Amino acid sequence: MKRSTLLATLLLAAAACAHAQSDAAADCRQDLDALAPYMLTNDAGARDHVAQKGQAAFDAALAAARAQAGQIASDEACVDVLRTYLRTYRKWHLSLRSLLPGAATPARAAPAPPSFRILSDRTAMLVLPSFGDPSGAAIAALLKEHVTDIAARPNLLVDVRGNGGGSDWTYAPVLALADANLRRDVGAEYLATPANAAAHRAACAVFAPESQQCRDATGKAADASERAAPGTFIPQPGEPPFEIVAPKQVAPQPSRIAVLTDGRCGSSCEEFLLAMRQSFKVKLFGQSSAGSVDYSNLRPWTLPSGKRRLMYATSRSLRLPEFPVDLAGIPPDQVLPTPADAAARDAEVREVQRVLESGR
Repeated sequence: MKRSTLLATLLLAAAACAHAQSDAAADCRQDLDALAPYMLTNDAGARDHVAQKGQAAFDAALAAARAQAGQIASDEACVDVLRTYLRTYRKWHLSLRSLLPGAATPARAAPAPPSFRILSDRTAMLVLPSFGDPSGAAIAALLKEHVTDIAARPNLLVDVRGNGGGSDWTYAPVLALADANLRRDVGAEYLATPANAAAHRAACAVFAPESQQCRDATGKAADASERAAPGTFIPQPGEPPFEIVAPKQVAPQPSRIAVLTDGRCGSSCEEFLLAMRQSFKVKLFGQSSAGSVDYSNLRPWTLPSGKRRLMYATSRSLRLPEFPVDLAGIPPDQVLPTPADAAARDAEVREVQRVLESGR
């Protein structure tokens, strides 16, 4: 009797496991089959990527992903399959994660706040680890607090290593320190589709629920997308496609600004580099940036299974096709070896300080 009960229990468990695997595979294929057309219709870079790499590359990647999706044993395994397929398009500004309770998500530490240090009587240092919306007020307050310390020194070192970006408005006060000559800012354009309009409206609840700036910007983008013909690119509301910015005031100090960057400086951090390096006062030090700024303004879309969410780009830079950044990132004016540890990171700061203060 006990053996029969145990056997029945094992059979039921095996059947339940096989059923779960079957459901996971079916849902994975459903999401994959929806993902390809959604990308081509709504992602701002998808059509460009297909034109660059050829349709055959994407057909092969989709076929391989469909074969793998049919073999998966869990919903977690499907995430890996879909991520591998998405990398056919690009490696940055395109991501997918599970929405299932208890699913593993990439560890994400809370962004460190901006900070200020006096390195010497000639050099001050501003550390900007994030341009996320919450950092905007903190950056402005930090500069206001130390305005005298900055103005009293000829050199300023701005450390943006590891800054994954955020919103461009947050770093505007720092640009004012670099004002010395005309700056030419190039904007972006949105891909207008019904799905993108809906994604604009859903975006802030996902990644910036407390930000009024986020709600204002995405609301305008949604309205403009709904008015436009589907599949067309439209200007970013309230943003000029190209702007020549004249300095309102040129501060005598800092007269030299070094921006220390690395391969994790991406998105709005790269927009910061593109703006800062136009100043006569500024040189970039470190390593090339991430290369994740040509296609941006990420928006969420929940895949048909309801188990996974895609974050994809809804805008492309008007620098394209003449001046792409994503292929190799933004190179520094002076290349420094990639630091191997914390001590080497500190040594980078000392080296840049030495160059600023020696003029060599």
